[in-house]
Formats: sequence, C-alpha cells, structure tokens
Amino acid sequence: MTVATDSVLEEYWRLHPVEATHAGVHRFDAVAPDLSGNGLEARRAWRERTRSALAGGVDLDERVLLAELVRQEIVDDEWQWWQRAPQAYVEQALNGLQYLVARTPVTNALAARLSAIPRMLEAANRNLRGDLVPPEYVEIALVGAAGAQRFLAELPLPSEPAQRAFGEFEEFLREDLRPRGNYALGRDAFERMLHEVHGVPLSADEVFEHGREMAENLTAELGPNWRAEMAALKADHPAADTLLATYAAEAQRARRFVEEQGLVDIPPGEAFEVRATAPFLRATMPLGHFDRTPPFSPSDNLGILFITPVDPGLPPARQAELLEAHCFTAVRAICLHETFPGHHVQLWHAKVRATPVLRMFPSPLFTEGWGLYCEELMEEAGYYDSPALRLWRVKNAMWRAVRLMVDVGLHCRGLSLEDAARPLVELGGLEPNTARGEALRYTSSPTQPSSYVLGRDRIWELRRRAAQRPGFELAGFHHTLLGFSSVSPAMIPADAF
Repeated sequence: MTVATDSVLEEYWRLHPVEATHAGVHRFDAVAPDLSGNGLEARRAWRERTRSALAGGVDLDERVLLAELVRQEIVDDEWQWWQRAPQAYVEQALNGLQYLVARTPVTNALAARLSAIPRMLEAANRNLRGDLVPPEYVEIALVGAAGAQRFLAELPLPSEPAQRAFGEFEEFLREDLRPRGNYALGRDAFERMLHEVHGVPLSADEVFEHGREMAENLTAELGPNWRAEMAALKADHPAADTLLATYAAEAQRARRFVEEQGLVDIPPGEAFEVRATAPFLRATMPLGHFDRTPPFSPSDNLGILFITPVDPGLPPARQAELLEAHCFTAVRAICLHETFPGHHVQLWHAKVRATPVLRMFPSPLFTEGWGLYCEELMEEAGYYDSPALRLWRVKNAMWRAVRLMVDVGLHCRGLSLEDAARPLVELGGLEPNTARGEALRYTSSPTQPSSYVLGRDRIWELRRRAAQRPGFELAGFHHTLLGFSSVSPAMIPADAF
C-alpha cells in the first residue's frame, strides 16, 4: 500500500472519536466529535488528502479505503447528511457514551463526553436545514431523544445538562425546524454506491428486478398456507422475562453444531454475550442488533448480541406482537445468523486475521451476505431439524428479496414510507409496526438493505467456482473466505480459492 496506513487511520480516529472507541482504539475516549461546520470541513479535508495519496492504488487495502472515501463523500457531501439527519447527532452523542459504558469501566472519558452533548446538539441546531430534513428523520430523532432521557438518567454520573440539552433539541425539532425534505439518495448516487463502494456491477433497476424475481419464486416455494403455519409458530414464544436467556441458550446450541460438524473454524480467544438494546436505539432496532468485538482492542474479545426487550409500558397488543417476533423458531434462525457461524464468527476472524484497514472499514456485503449465507449453510448441514425452521428460512429469504425492491424504491423511485412497509408485511411476513420500523431504518441506509442478497450471491458464486477445482473442501473454503476480513465479496478474486 502506497499510503501510510498508520497515519491515515490515526487521523481518521482523531476526527471520528466515537468510531475509534467502537473499534477499540481508546486514545480518543475523552474526545467528543466536532460536528460544527469547522469539524465537518476537517473531515472533508482528510478525505481529500487521503484520496490524493491513494491515486493509482490497486491493492486490496487501497481499494477498500477508496471505497470508504467514496461512501463518505456521497453520504456526507452529496446527500448532505449532517444538514439532513437530526438522528445522526442523537446517535453520535449517545453512542459515544454507550460504547464506553458497554465495554469499559466508568472513567473521566464518560464525563468528558457527557459534558460535550450540549455543544453537539447546538451544532445540530446550526447545521440542520428544514428544506433538507425529511419528517421521517424527525420522527426517528424524537424517539431517540426520548430514549436518551431514560439512558442518561441511568448513568452513574450527573447528567442534568445533557438531559436539558436533549429537551431543548426536542423542542427545536417540534417547533422550529419545519422539516420538508426528502430521504431519497437519488438514482445516480445509489448506483455509485453499488459500483464504487460495493463493487457490484448492477443498475438500480437490475437490483429491483432481482428482488422481484426472487419474491416470485419464493412465493411458490412458501405455498398457499404459509401464513397460517407462521401464525402457529409465532404463538410459541418465550416470556418477556426469559427473552435474553432464550437467545443465549440458542446461541450456544448453534455453536456446538458448528464445532461438531466442522463447518467453520472458530479461532481461540473469542467471547460472546446477549444483552438488552440501549433505549435510544430501540426506535430503529425493534428486534435487536449485533455488536462486533472491537477489532483493535487486544483485551476485549467480546461480541454482543443486543436484543430489544419488550417494554411493559406498551399496549398489550403491541407487547404480544413483539413477543411473537421472538418466537422460538425465530430465535433459532436469528442466532445462527448473528452468532454461530454468522456475524460473531466472521467478525472474530476479521479481528485476528485482517490488516488494520480491512478491520476498520467492513463492507455490509460481506457481513450481511455471510449471515444470509449461513442461514442456507446450516440448512444444508442438517441443523434444521424441523419443517418449521425451513419455513422460517424461506420466509426470511422473502424478506431479504423485498428489501431489494424497497431499497431501490425508497431511494430511486419515490416510494413513501407507508408503501415501503406494505410489502414487508404482505410478502415478508413482518408485523406492521416492525415493518414500519424497518422501513424507517432503510430510509437512512441506502444499499445496506440490499447487501444481504448481493453479498450472499457473490459468496455462493465464489463457492461454486472453488468447488470445481480438485481437492475442494468446504471448511477450507470458509477459512480462506473469512481471511479476507469484511471486504466486499465482489472485490475477492475467484482464483483466491
């Protein structure tokens, strides 16, 4: 690599201290991100300097770093993210705290970041433009700000100034901002993301058509009575107070199967837990999310599956709906995707085997593509010991097919949030409120919803080509594949196997 990796990453971490903490780089834990106009300009200048140093670069580190620069340029500069997305300030402020309290003892760093929250939200008031901010983003930000009040009140340090700042920010969003913008990234930028960030040589329309064809085929595979069968499966679920323990037990069950079958090696030293999702993230994470082991921390090897608890303050019907989404069959499917052999194993390989650049900038096409591939791999290996699991896998495949169409629809075809949620319910089998939460998330993450299928497709393509060579061995293929860290599978050469 022609550019000096250490200096590039060091400056990136200095300018993005929350991301540094999340990665396990703790030199900047007491620093809050500068989201003022000057701070955002410093980030742009870093991108320009780094791009100049990369001119003509061809190795994998350089390709990944260039892809990350393109992504940031599209999102921050062309989409005008910091002028458009009030929830981004909420998440930066609170993730800066959450990444500390979730993994490290309470230190002076927590107090420093806590004291910076009023300044960060003042920057939001100055940066945000009502003509760019969509009402949907205000909805996300308001729910996040309400969760922030609960989160801050539970911290082991005084947080009244930060709580007041969030209260004032809520008032600004409700009374002063007057949002009238649009969340669509636009076709040109969406296709640049596909081509230059992910390495996928498809148009937006081809992605949409891929999803439509998948949905058509899966409809026939599901059969006419799948909704009634799903309803019966959903009725069998854990109680609210045993939800997290159920996930923990199922993750260990999946791990034993992976080890007994020799599907994927798990390098020694990793650790895994299930925890409750932070309150401020529950609006856009209605079920949960996975948090990787910090890739640069030599002492923290913990992967965490965050599961969103069922709020007892919700209406009973909504509580029942959420518990059905965590039915026992769903738990089994989620765990193999998120933990063993899914995200936790893949990201652990990335930590112990990858270069610093590849560890820092993972591609969702690898992480989500691997998770989806694992759902099919585990069925192939015999883990699905009941027809229910196969039905759930096919239903989830339909959900991922719908994501292709919704992703393109939201960002390239003027699809409304309500129209985006509808096929997630009607075809994907999601509950209405969960579908709306998913669609809200897709409005702020263009191409990420498509990454599951697009990444899975490339992994299977690489496997089929490798299987044609003499001496092919599945575990060996997986080991070589995972050695590429989390680079987009589209960037992995077929002759690497």
